[in-house]
Amino acid sequence: MELYQIRYFLAVADTLNFTRASERSFVSQPALTKAIQRLEEAIGGRLFDRTKNSVQLTELGRGMLPNFRQIYETANHARKEARRLTRPQKEVVRVGVMCTIDFHQVLPGFVESQEGSAEVELSFREGNLEALTDALDEGDVDVGVMCSPYAMPKRFAATPLFSEEYVLAIGDDHRFSGRASVEMAELHRERYCERVMCEFSTYIEHVLRDRSVMLEVVQQSSREDWIQALVRANFGVAFMPISLARAAGLACVAMADMPIVREVSVLTHADRPTSAAQQAVIDSLVAYGWGRGRLAPT
Repeated sequence: MELYQIRYFLAVADTLNFTRASERSFVSQPALTKAIQRLEEAIGGRLFDRTKNSVQLTELGRGMLPNFRQIYETANHARKEARRLTRPQKEVVRVGVMCTIDFHQVLPGFVESQEGSAEVELSFREGNLEALTDALDEGDVDVGVMCSPYAMPKRFAATPLFSEEYVLAIGDDHRFSGRASVEMAELHRERYCERVMCEFSTYIEHVLRDRSVMLEVVQQSSREDWIQALVRANFGVAFMPISLARAAGLACVAMADMPIVREVSVLTHADRPTSAAQQAVIDSLVAYGWGRGRLAPT
């Protein structure tokens, strides 16, 4: 379980309303709902009874509430104390990189910030969209490299870095092999491997549903390497950014009638001042030649 999931649970428990809880948590309601579902999976039972008109804690939810509240308060206290005790001599810029972005792809963009800047150190961590926006809100990371199918909240300052297309990754022996593109209708009843950490998964699901295209989800995993192995072994197909498909050596086809493009940006929290070291990292990322190689410039 993740700390942001506990934070969202406490918000729902306090308001007994998913809409107000999402507003209080500065997150979309689908993202909050998904986080609660993942927490329930980790706990092994439902935390809320949700009907059309009300939300109530289950017996399990009531029993876990004081435990989760203590965990959250203890973690926040420990985090603040750790910051106080471990202030480095050099400024450390803490960078969050979304787990669905190929780290090899973005790492060269940080190199220039290390040249001639002995006072700057980089500390990297990964996470999904919800975890990293939570980390930016809580001050646990200074800079985030991330993207979303929806507009980023105004509390974040976002500078675009590059854009890339989503493709359908397939096995070498798949019936689409050798084709440049396919129509969305051809995916109806297709065996599908779901990347559960993908920030576009819910968006893609809604687009397909709106066009009456139903996928047969045969595998689900939060690990990109597992999904890639499953696709390679022809267990099913998967939507993924073209950089991930190419890095994994997977065959892929474009969607002729459903272009999906994600824009990867560098984010900071708009309500906090940006230090010189943090700005050096941002400038390094912006100046990097993203148009070279596999990716189209923004």
